[in-house]
Amino acid sequence: MPNTQIETKGFFASLFDFGFTSFITLRFLRVIYGVLVVLILLFAVVAFVGTLFQGGFYILLAIVVVPIVTLFYLVMTRVSMEMVALFFRIGENTSLMAASARDAGPTPQQ
Repeated sequence: MPNTQIETKGFFASLFDFGFTSFITLRFLRVIYGVLVVLILLFAVVAFVGTLFQGGFYILLAIVVVPIVTLFYLVMTRVSMEMVALFFRIGENTSLMAASARDAGPTPQQ
C-alpha cells in the first residue's frame, strides 16, 4: 500500500495543518465508531430496563422494539462511518491518480 500524506505527517502536524492537505479523521474513525457503539448499547440497556420496570404492555415493547431500534441505530452508525472512510479513500486515490498522470506527462495523440 503506498504511503500517502495521511501516513507520512505526524499527528500534531496534521492537526495544525490549516491547508487541510493531510487528515486525521481516518486515524480516529475506529475510536469514534467504538464510542458511538458503546453509547448506543448503553442507551439500549437503559431503555430496555426502563420499559421493563413500567410493566404490562411495556414489557413486550422492551423485548421486541428496543432490540430492533438498537440494531437499526448500530447499522446506520456503521454505514455513516463507512461513508466517511469512503470519501477520504476516494480523495486519496484521486490524488494518487492525479500525481501519476502528472508524472507520466501527456500521452501522444493517435
